[in-house]
Amino acid sequence: MPYQTDGGSSEQLTDGPVPLYYQIAGKIRSNIVAGDFPPGSQLPTEIKLAQRYGVSRPTIRNAKDLLAKEGLVSSVKGSGCFVNNQAAWKNQPPTVNNLNDVFHYGSKMSFKIHSCGIVSSSEEINRKLNTPDDRFVFQIKGVRWYRGLPISCANYYLPYRFGSRIPLEKLDENPFIPQLEKMAGIKVIEGVQNISLGRADDQVARHLGLQTGDAVITVKSIYFDENQQPVEYLITNYREALPYSIRVKRD
Repeated sequence: MPYQTDGGSSEQLTDGPVPLYYQIAGKIRSNIVAGDFPPGSQLPTEIKLAQRYGVSRPTIRNAKDLLAKEGLVSSVKGSGCFVNNQAAWKNQPPTVNNLNDVFHYGSKMSFKIHSCGIVSSSEEINRKLNTPDDRFVFQIKGVRWYRGLPISCANYYLPYRFGSRIPLEKLDENPFIPQLEKMAGIKVIEGVQNISLGRADDQVARHLGLQTGDAVITVKSIYFDENQQPVEYLITNYREALPYSIRVKRD
């Protein structure tokens, strides 16, 4: 989906796991931070932005809503969308309200298992899963693929009481969270993701086609059930950048 910027240079959105409105919000955010849209200036209209990025107007509205939650812009009815003064910008990560968006994009990927089973737990895993007395944890290690390309290396951890229910021979390459929910008898309601910059170790580099030490995005996610109890801890290393931490809920 290429488009021409005002300066004539070409830029392209990625048809991948990151939603288009996230990508567009990131590009506009970068323009604002760089001063291309200074405080008080008006953003292009929804029609112009939709034409520029090759998307629908609802997608542009979602991007603007995200920027508004971050305090970067404000919409004035009948006048347009304007950039706020820097004092109004929020440093807190934005909130995403729908966990189904995550599942939707995950459903377009395949997951190839490299190893799975009961392994010794660690202090970090016990802390994240709130299982201080557990010596063992259920682990699944593998690589997510999208359109024939490796996207990320993922390590799933479930408390022993749930993992021991899972018949390993029935796991397949389909999206994992729905499989784990059904087999372990759990229901994911909410997730918290923390995103940081990391370096690819030998294993991650080999699976993702990188060099050892290359930059990766490390996403550590904790998923909770309806009782706000952690039921899954997931560590994922991405070769593609994600813009920020998100807190998500399922409808």
